Amino acid sequence: MRILHVSDNSYPNIGGVERVVHEISKRQVELGHEVVVISQLETFSKSVLKIEKDGVRYLKVPRAIFPIYSRTFALSFSPDLIHLNSYLSSPLFTKSNAPVLRHIHDVYGELSKNYFSFINTNLMSTLERFLVKGFGYYIVPSYSTFKKLRKIVGTKAQIWIVPNGVDLKIFHPRERGWLRKRIGVDRKDFVIGFVGRIAIGKGALDAFKASVPLLKEGNAQLVYIGPKDTVSTSGQRSAFSAIKYLSEKLGLKNKVFYLPPLRDEELACAYCDLDVLVLPSVSEGFGLTVLEAAACGTPSIVYDSGSLCELVENEKTGYIVPRGDVNSLTHALRKMKECENSEKQMMRNCCLKKAFLYDWKNVIERLFNVYASVLKR
Repeated sequence: MRILHVSDNSYPNIGGVERVVHEISKRQVELGHEVVVISQLETFSKSVLKIEKDGVRYLKVPRAIFPIYSRTFALSFSPDLIHLNSYLSSPLFTKSNAPVLRHIHDVYGELSKNYFSFINTNLMSTLERFLVKGFGYYIVPSYSTFKKLRKIVGTKAQIWIVPNGVDLKIFHPRERGWLRKRIGVDRKDFVIGFVGRIAIGKGALDAFKASVPLLKEGNAQLVYIGPKDTVSTSGQRSAFSAIKYLSEKLGLKNKVFYLPPLRDEELACAYCDLDVLVLPSVSEGFGLTVLEAAACGTPSIVYDSGSLCELVENEKTGYIVPRGDVNSLTHALRKMKECENSEKQMMRNCCLKKAFLYDWKNVIERLFNVYASVLKR
């Protein structure tokens, strides 16, 4: 089968969607399919960049011509199926010679201002609806996203739920110490982790505020892993600036650490060294970091928003607290810090069992079942 993935961003850019696109593509190549991923260049170069990674062909296209180039390339490549992750190219693919499966990773709606630079929520919601509607076949990673998408596209469109997966060959329990050695903290310290964009919508600032009481006690540390909040990643830089300012003002500058995006092997080691992952996101289409942490035996604390309640079992694989309730976040962190070793081991075992259900092998099988249904119709 010839499969074309169209995505606004892709490898080597690192983010949730980019990771999912690559994980799906490389496994499709392993199964003998011809796969091409076309996306934007991260820079303003005028030339097309060609990359091959794990057998997947990547075409990185200048931003100004990305939508029309994607459409033109699709006509010349003649794929059996177009797996469309892109918003920018979306309007050009509502009519296509090849079947199109529209992949919606999240529906932001009124919460869009927390993720993007657009302040006018109504305008952003209208734009989102325009870029989402117009297709017959969709996949989403969670039931939460399914419900939000159904309100936009109506009942005539077919929507399948195919969750994101986790590579259990990489993300699994490992010996602790790698991360603590890298940031220079004691093995006995309570280490709180945040992985992903340091953005308002992702709850990066709430993670800091909730951690402050524990950081002040002297034996806790907060680590941010992943890209900083920049225009190219989220459209808002306020979270990162606020965290830096407040940590200095409160005298906690030496208790907060920032690491760049890590390679998968390093990221797995980092997860294993965390006592807890915090993801107080206001909207999450899936929550891949929660799943990766669970595969390493690390529990998570999340808000009761989006799909996070589907991934975290309260008091089994972590804690779920009301969205926006920073005090409850702090309380959950303290419970995690003070729980007995037997309870920690119970949570660890529950995390591993939960992650096992999302092995990429099972996810790819479900995805190809969807492909088969689309091709038949």
